[in-house]
Amino acid sequence: MNARITPDLFDQIYLEDVIPALEHDSDLSFLAKDESKDYLNKGVCPGCGKRSVYISKEKPYQLKCNRLNNCGFEEKTRDRYRHLFENLSERFPCTPDNPNATADAYLQRSRGFDTSRIAGWYKQARRKMADDSYAATVRFDLCDGYWERIIDASSVAANKGDKAGIRKGMTYRGKGWEPKEQTYAKDDLVFIVEGIFHAIALWLAGYKAIASISCNNFPWDIIEAHKGQNVRWVIALDDDPAGHEVIPKYRDRLVKMSEICLVALSGERDWDDVYRDGQLHEPFIQEALYQGKLFTARSAMRKAYLLYTRRPSPFFLVEFERCLYSARVKTSELQEELKDMPRKPGEEPTAYQPEFAKNTTISQVANCVPRFEYLERDAISGEQRYFFQFEFPNRRLNCKEPLPPSAITEPRGFAKALLERTPGGMFEGGEKVLGMLKSEWLRNPNVVRTLPFVGYDEVTGAYCYPAFGFYKGKEVMVNDHGFLDIKGEGLKTSARSYPMHRGESFDASWFDDFHAVFGLNGLASLAWWTGSLFAEQIRSPQQGWTFLELTGEAGAGKSTLIRFLWRLVGRKNEEGIKPSGSGASAIGLLRSLSAVSNLPVVLLESDKETTDAMGRTVVVQYNWDDIKSLFDQNAKLRVTGVKTGNSDTDALIFRGAICISQNTMVDGSDAIITRIVYLHMTRDHHTPGLKAVADRLKAMPVEQLSGYLRAVLCQESAWLQRYFDVYPECEQRFMALGGVSHARVIQTHAQVLAAAKATQALFPTWSDRHMEALARHLEARALDREQTRTAENKTAAQFWQAYHYLNEQVVTIEDADGRRQETREVLNHSSDKGVIAINIQHFQAACRAAGLEALPTVLLQKSLKQSRTHAFLETRKCHSRIEQRSLNCWLFKKSG
Repeated sequence: MNARITPDLFDQIYLEDVIPALEHDSDLSFLAKDESKDYLNKGVCPGCGKRSVYISKEKPYQLKCNRLNNCGFEEKTRDRYRHLFENLSERFPCTPDNPNATADAYLQRSRGFDTSRIAGWYKQARRKMADDSYAATVRFDLCDGYWERIIDASSVAANKGDKAGIRKGMTYRGKGWEPKEQTYAKDDLVFIVEGIFHAIALWLAGYKAIASISCNNFPWDIIEAHKGQNVRWVIALDDDPAGHEVIPKYRDRLVKMSEICLVALSGERDWDDVYRDGQLHEPFIQEALYQGKLFTARSAMRKAYLLYTRRPSPFFLVEFERCLYSARVKTSELQEELKDMPRKPGEEPTAYQPEFAKNTTISQVANCVPRFEYLERDAISGEQRYFFQFEFPNRRLNCKEPLPPSAITEPRGFAKALLERTPGGMFEGGEKVLGMLKSEWLRNPNVVRTLPFVGYDEVTGAYCYPAFGFYKGKEVMVNDHGFLDIKGEGLKTSARSYPMHRGESFDASWFDDFHAVFGLNGLASLAWWTGSLFAEQIRSPQQGWTFLELTGEAGAGKSTLIRFLWRLVGRKNEEGIKPSGSGASAIGLLRSLSAVSNLPVVLLESDKETTDAMGRTVVVQYNWDDIKSLFDQNAKLRVTGVKTGNSDTDALIFRGAICISQNTMVDGSDAIITRIVYLHMTRDHHTPGLKAVADRLKAMPVEQLSGYLRAVLCQESAWLQRYFDVYPECEQRFMALGGVSHARVIQTHAQVLAAAKATQALFPTWSDRHMEALARHLEARALDREQTRTAENKTAAQFWQAYHYLNEQVVTIEDADGRRQETREVLNHSSDKGVIAINIQHFQAACRAAGLEALPTVLLQKSLKQSRTHAFLETRKCHSRIEQRSLNCWLFKKSG
């Protein structure tokens, strides 16, 4: 007997809800012309992207891809359209005529139960949540109280994930929940499960059941009441580590009570899941009982016997108590002994245990069980590693280790790898044993792409972090094997040195404090930081994402701001790295830049202040022109050759965003200056009262703040839509601003303003008045950037001031034409009136002779190439008009 929900309820749930959802699903996009009476056909497969998905109209339980060998994608419609099966309080509210309307909908839709058969067993109620709100529940009487399950998924989230509970103060120790009027008789098979829904599923399928409510409780009172009646008690607790821990204890006690005891294991699905899938029938029950026998086998020989009865073989492997054994069976001798043995009618001539043991040799081949989990393939280099979980009899020794392909090639290599990678693992099997293991491991392996960075993966469109990720606006947790399952594809990051905290739910209450402490610079920084989470998606159409520069005097709050922004995205005690000197080596900097995607890289205090031999203060900065290409899409950090016979190369790509934080402003060429939105922080607004607010922000832990990352990435499409919708008007605003002419200055400041407008929706107290003030602030920053771009470099300005002072000398000439004065250039070696040619050594000698400071050559070589007073042309040897010989000169185009 396998009762299901009635056809009328089926029509309501699936034909009226699921079928229309399928027909209007733009991601699947079924072709109307290929629809038949019975199927929706040629939908776009989420797994492979081909038009190969189909589903039955009569039973629209599961989407399937018809490319079985190349894809094999499957997805339950119940999982795809969760909104149809969850949060039912609004769709099916209770009424005076039907006070159980929401509970009925939940049991029918989410559990697949025929409520007409369990009428009177439950009622709809309300329970107080952790956030003091109330939620609808389905409640079952239990002992001197009740057990209830929260109905709506949103309410479960409000209750911090706690789905169910009992009445406060009640106890059910030694008792359990039973279906109404259930009786027990001789030879009855009674399943003892954990949950009430598990028990209902078995009862609806035609089996008797008791719910123990918890794996730490067992209905001993019920068993005592029916002791000695030859009831067959089946321990059918959840097939998980907690259940496995207590099953042997309960079984031993039942045996001591002389009760008939069996064990049934349902596998990865709970009993009600199996029922909902329409598979809770006798073959499944028999398989569950067989798995229970294997689990409770008391010896390797007993387990080998059970395996042999199911699949006879002369040589096979046996796992027992987390060790691996080989079983070698003398099949001809065994069959000879069994040939003449009497058997019961209908009994198969497999093997009886004593005869089997007599003709079987059991040998240990490993003191642990190597479980192959997945094949890891590096997304960049293509190198592969095989990930194993090694289970030992002492669970404290269990470990997960990657092995190279050479480690599983032959037995000696595998034995050596176990000794090197595990705490005392040994392998003593030969070629045959390893071959059998490999055959099982590699039959259909999970292949996982490994990213050498954390963050956004453009191939799948997913965000991948060490312990969690996001895909199409939904959070995805890593599975038991440690990787994300995205569209049936495994994805993980190898950047384990970049931990990310997942954090609590997002709470925007800190925004007003943040705005008060950091002002408009803080809002601009928050907007840029948030936009950096979508840097790759923005670079694709706009060909670049702006750099951010923060400067300020000591104590202005730069470090506090940056550390706060890092905590928003799950990074604790993080600020940045120094790009040169003692901060990072060249390789270290490259790896830091390539280790993130759609995350900021903060470069700190690159400016170095030194004193030269003459007591002058010299400020040396990192050469920012080296990173100007990181503004662009697919910027290459480094290109190396690949060890192949052809010309293949491997490139490190920058996928993040650049933030520069230092005391002095970046000094560089137009190319780098125009890529930067520059913000300068001061202490002008600091007050004693504001310090308390700042301390409050500093004290907020990363666990409390990092929910911001989830809030933003769960609105990925909405945020990007807002950004691209408002960007044209932001760009137009800066184009209309008088005094800003450079296209890239317009683009970068428009990007930050558009990011601010896209981020505003996340904060209820971020008003339009604040936004307009921020827009005017960014306009001022754009004007400042334009002035900086067109202003002369300090060193170059000092050079030209000294040059013009020394270059022109007035001399008096007396000749046949009379007495006159003439101006001569004494430093310009060029004969071309439109060109200035300067020999640096000549210039410095002239400075020293005139008592002026001789500028260091190293500063001149850097600054003069960016000269705006007279544009730099080149350095080369040219004929000197003054000395009538060739000299190395710097050539500039004479302006004016």
